[in-house]
Amino acid sequence: MSKRSPLLIDIGEGLSLMLGLPTIITWDKKNRPTNPKIGTFGFNSESGNLEYWDGSSWYEANMKEA
Repeated sequence: MSKRSPLLIDIGEGLSLMLGLPTIITWDKKNRPTNPKIGTFGFNSESGNLEYWDGSSWYEANMKEA
């Protein structure tokens, strides 16, 4: 089985777009993973924040501008 490398596309003016990267799982508070493993993270579409499971609690990383 071969590994696929991400594809870097130059879109001009010093900007690039990378395709082929893993995606982040998305959920809302009612639909979080039921048996998450330590280190599970994803994006909470309801709160607009990244969340991390430490084995006993969900922690949020605020993604909104202060």
